[in-house]
Amino acid sequence: MTTYRVRCFDGFAALPPAHRAMLDARAARDFFCDPVWLEYLIGHFYPDRHRLSVYAVENAAGVPLLLMPWRACRVDYSAFGAPTLGSISHPENYAPVAMWFDAPESERLAVLIALFRHLRRAGQVMLRIWPVDVESDDGRLLRQALHHAGLLVQRYENSFNRYEDTAGLDYAAYFAGRSANLRYSVRRRQRALEKAGRLELALYREAGPALEAAIVDYTRVAAGSWKDAESMTSPDVLALIRLCAAKGCLRLGILRTNGEAAAAQFWIVAGGVAHCARLAYHEEYRQQAVGVVLTNFMISRVLDDDRVERIDFGYGEEDYKGGWMKSARDYYGFLAFNPSTRAGLWHGARNILGRPVKRLAKALLVRLGLRAPDTTPVASGRAGAR
Repeated sequence: MTTYRVRCFDGFAALPPAHRAMLDARAARDFFCDPVWLEYLIGHFYPDRHRLSVYAVENAAGVPLLLMPWRACRVDYSAFGAPTLGSISHPENYAPVAMWFDAPESERLAVLIALFRHLRRAGQVMLRIWPVDVESDDGRLLRQALHHAGLLVQRYENSFNRYEDTAGLDYAAYFAGRSANLRYSVRRRQRALEKAGRLELALYREAGPALEAAIVDYTRVAAGSWKDAESMTSPDVLALIRLCAAKGCLRLGILRTNGEAAAAQFWIVAGGVAHCARLAYHEEYRQQAVGVVLTNFMISRVLDDDRVERIDFGYGEEDYKGGWMKSARDYYGFLAFNPSTRAGLWHGARNILGRPVKRLAKALLVRLGLRAPDTTPVASGRAGAR
């Protein structure tokens, strides 16, 4: 029987050389595996009462087989006050849960079970793991490992995502695969902008004066757009733009007509995937469809320059995304409760059995004539729980 050892480190700086080398190899290929990304999330979205911990599963020789960063806290609303470990994830799900293996595929389930059993014995009351594509290999692996470790598991809806796999696809082939209506609209709108005046489509990748000037234009577009400007220009977003520039994964696009910024988009290219993070256009240019023209330009650049294998349009069910992206998926989260602790049993029963029991009780009361039927419309959309 294979023996595994689980160790916990207080942050990335505490990792031994072999563990750090394993992490650095992934960070070189994917910004979302870089410690600076996870430290950015801790600093901007999980401050004060969350502590970064990195768990490692090693073989008998001390070789790391799995690294998994977590945020330790006692403030998760599903188990408030109880020891909890949660994924360090962005609220908009740019990347799935951080779980980095150096074990062969045939051994990964056993390695993950060893981690979850260790956390159960250590008295962790709850784990919150998100976002997870449950149809992916990692999603199936997580679900199996949680159950094999004897945890009480609840799956919940997290978000909806539109994307398209583009491996080996250049822009010409991609564009030919769009609907006739979209292709006609893009060409007509771009020609109209070119005839109306000087059209400039600019892309910014690197830190420096040119980027800072582009950020000024990006901010102006956001201020004049239909969106809440804070969602585009909050300190968190601007810090991420500059961080991405420093790490070489920024793609900031600005559309200008006659020298005036009319549309802006912030993309992140990491791990072979192009993520559309923010986009807006100035209301003054709504009729010219400047957003359509800029989106087409950004896609052309990530396909022909970056050769990305996937384009990800982020979370949300907006109709326009379906014209650009052919595929869609649901992201989920897992809540896993420790039945070896009283708190784990209590919070597990409250979360997993709470709604079904309440629905059953209401139905019984209605049937007995002790309660009127509920006629409140059911809200559409996905749960906002993380």
